[in-house]
Amino acid sequence: MPIHSLSRWRRQAELGPARVGEDAPHNDDRRRPEFAITPTPRLGFMAGGQNGLGGLWEGDRLTGHGADGPDMTVEPARTRQTRRIRVLLVDDHPLFRAGVGQRLHEHDPELEIVGEAGNSRQAQEMVVGLAPDVVLLDISMPDENGIDAARAIKGLAPATAVIILSLYDDVQYIEAALEAGASGYFLKTVKGSDLATAVRSAHHGDTVLGPEVADKVFGRLQARLRGADQPATWQQPSQRETEVLVLVARGATNKEIAKSMSLSVRTVEAHLRNIFAKLLVGSRTEAVVFAVKAGLLRLEEVEFAGCNKE
Repeated sequence: MPIHSLSRWRRQAELGPARVGEDAPHNDDRRRPEFAITPTPRLGFMAGGQNGLGGLWEGDRLTGHGADGPDMTVEPARTRQTRRIRVLLVDDHPLFRAGVGQRLHEHDPELEIVGEAGNSRQAQEMVVGLAPDVVLLDISMPDENGIDAARAIKGLAPATAVIILSLYDDVQYIEAALEAGASGYFLKTVKGSDLATAVRSAHHGDTVLGPEVADKVFGRLQARLRGADQPATWQQPSQRETEVLVLVARGATNKEIAKSMSLSVRTVEAHLRNIFAKLLVGSRTEAVVFAVKAGLLRLEEVEFAGCNKE
């Protein structure tokens, strides 16, 4: 199953100069692959590279002779060791986290699971403490939704790539996740091999989407292009959806809304997806702002500080 990449730039190998006479780091405990790269030494440069796209390099010194005869320290053929990609798993189901971790390792042993979190707060603490390269993030969690969590994580660690894993293929959620800074969006039905490839691609700066998700995004884009001169019209939410919207405007979380209306959290989430679709918005705050402008809510019913809660 193909993975769609939207990145403009391709990675290039980085081979940087180092000082003459500098010993390469040597660690006999490190795993060494069975192949070596043998560059041609040049006077005053290492015949190797810095840590970069090519990974970590190890080797011994040898002695060469320059034009004037004195010994010059250069580096011999070096063994290449790929740098592991550090991954943080965030999902409120431990069994799901364990399954994802196992599949990733099976398909790419260089993907290292450095931590697991069950909610957004734990995830943000681990991002600061563990400095993962990639975060795999559930979109629906107890304390805060994955979209808001992605935004918070990118604020804490802009270089960390975030990939959303979701049960929902609603285009509003997909767009909101990408706008929040996510590097990718996949359904939880994704194959382990595809997810492993996506993690590596996201780490290298690509934007990756599952095929079903990409179809939704491109379909939405095509519809917008075809109807660019005909603005889409919003639809009136149902009575039940309006009741949910009122509670959202008051700053209630999904759990609080569910308890207040005697509904399950999943049902509340379904109502919110319908609200987003009908009002042509991508977030809770946008829904409330739109509802006020359209006369669906009164300004006194709104508590904007709480509109981004999950």
